[in-house]
Amino acid sequence: MYPLTFFSSLFGIEKDNHELCLTQYKSVTAHAPLVYMSLMLAVIGLAYVNMNNASAAVTIVMPLLLVLVDLIAFHSFMIQRDLNLSSYRSSVVRRLHVTVWSALALGVIHGGWVIILLAQGDAATQNLTVIIFSLSSLGAAICLLQLPVAAIALSVSAMSPLSLFLWFSGEPGHQISALAIAISTAVGAFAINRYGKDYSRMVMKQREVGAKKSEAEQISRLNRIMAHQDSLTGLANRRAFLSNINAQVADAQKGLMDGLSVGILDLDGFKLVNDVYGHPAGDRLLKSAGRRLTDLFYSRVFVARLGGDEFGIAVSGKRSQEELRALGERICSAMRVPFDLDGRSVHLGGSVGFARWTEVGDTAEILFERADYALYHTKESSRGAVTIFNDQHAARLREITVVDRQLHDADFDKEMSLMFQPIVSLGQQKTVGLEVLARWNSPALGIVTPDVFICSAERLGIINRLTASLLEKALRDAETWPDDLFMSFNLSMQDITSTAAVLKLVSIINSSGFDPKRITLEVPETAVMNNYERALDSLTLLKNLGVNIALDDFGTGYSSLAYVRTLPLDKLKLDRSFVVDLVRDAAARAVAGSMIEMCRSLNVDCIVEGVETGEQVRILNKLGCEIIQGYYCSRPLSAHDARAFVRSERQKKQAG
Repeated sequence: MYPLTFFSSLFGIEKDNHELCLTQYKSVTAHAPLVYMSLMLAVIGLAYVNMNNASAAVTIVMPLLLVLVDLIAFHSFMIQRDLNLSSYRSSVVRRLHVTVWSALALGVIHGGWVIILLAQGDAATQNLTVIIFSLSSLGAAICLLQLPVAAIALSVSAMSPLSLFLWFSGEPGHQISALAIAISTAVGAFAINRYGKDYSRMVMKQREVGAKKSEAEQISRLNRIMAHQDSLTGLANRRAFLSNINAQVADAQKGLMDGLSVGILDLDGFKLVNDVYGHPAGDRLLKSAGRRLTDLFYSRVFVARLGGDEFGIAVSGKRSQEELRALGERICSAMRVPFDLDGRSVHLGGSVGFARWTEVGDTAEILFERADYALYHTKESSRGAVTIFNDQHAARLREITVVDRQLHDADFDKEMSLMFQPIVSLGQQKTVGLEVLARWNSPALGIVTPDVFICSAERLGIINRLTASLLEKALRDAETWPDDLFMSFNLSMQDITSTAAVLKLVSIINSSGFDPKRITLEVPETAVMNNYERALDSLTLLKNLGVNIALDDFGTGYSSLAYVRTLPLDKLKLDRSFVVDLVRDAAARAVAGSMIEMCRSLNVDCIVEGVETGEQVRILNKLGCEIIQGYYCSRPLSAHDARAFVRSERQKKQAG
């Protein structure tokens, strides 16, 4: 076997290259019938041509034996061509070797028979015999081109004896033919060998192209998976979720399914846990929450992570409000079960909003928007509960859409105005500052309350532009105030999380000429908690400008006291919710007193909002409160009335 391996490898059988060997074997097996047909036809033709010159043994018996050999070999190839040899490397190489030796043997046998014919024939039949045999051998060799060693073995073993016989015949004409056959055979062998190498390179190139194509398809498949999968939790991502509900809505519109409900879950308290324990711990928490969600449901519920701490739930089939509420409560209950975080028990909650597909006109985008609004309503009114989008919500959502459209096109300079509410020092018994309050009088909608249009501006992404316009107006009005009166101005979360917005505010203050020390910028507690690092950078920049910083609505956003201590704060504004029950609830008085004392410990001013009665003032004064704001002092006033209020107050104080 070793000589055979050496000989075949020399001419192109690469036993270690299974793909090439398999391709060669399949090609040779497919063309083998043509090889034997060519040889059998040549045998029959040559026997007929030499019938009158050669003996019966040479023209009848020997041709029959040759045809029988060809038929047996032909039958063997016909059987083997259907065998699956893809995984049998050694079998493929062995059969290629057998093919080479078979070609060699066929060439020798047929060539030997032709020499016998030439020895018994006359000049005319000799020439015809040489031509027929040469052409048939060439045709057979061409059929074996994909296996060069077999093609060369057949042509050389068949033509070499023939050329030698003609050369040693001594006749000049035969010698010339012998020389031509030898040269043609050598050139043919060289060409076949070159073709074999080119064929081998082509097969390997195709293999390489196929491998790259397969790799590209694999990468494309992985990209498709990654494009629709959340890398953290392994759940479907926002894109896959929207695609899923789009497909289900399309089926519902065609009547292929009887309903669909879309829900959004928001984890309550996740931000605080993420800040306290770090982002890696937060990631593990999100994975655990995702597993809990998937464990709750069966095949007709599609769960996805939408981003941050929000998850999407698509429920196939028609569901009543009671069924959806029960499902939402199961989700909330599952989220309330403590999570294990490296041995620590961590408590979260969940708020859920659901929207049901109700009519053919409902699109996936509409459903998602309704579910998002239902979630927003839950978080605003009953955090940790479930809200099912209803007709009242739809009416409110339509109003919001109208407000958004009108605000987007509003002329802030013309339509926005300012009101001012006094901030009073109990110790000095006088107004020490005025808080700027924005008002919007829309030509189309009339008076729109601040809680509505501020949320709309944040939703539309135009709050920074609105803030800049209002601040310029406020600074112009404040130029007419007494020098000992400060201006308190509210910023939104987007104002302090945008570097460009903060730099714009700095530019406005610098160009106004108003003393920055008389400016107090109020930031909502929730804004600081949502992005502490960004808020700290922005507030530090503003503080370096010389302005005062106040934390608004303190006590409503679950602030970490460590964060409050590290922020560059000058004032805390205690939310009005701590004032409501001061008169009748001792616990409320204790909480308010603790917060006032905390402000004193932190060396920051405490401003209590929402003060409406003299009794509340008396209690706050007793608790050590120094500054108050609310209807007890004054309702919001126009710029003219605010100046008159301060002037009148000071005149009375001087007179008294």
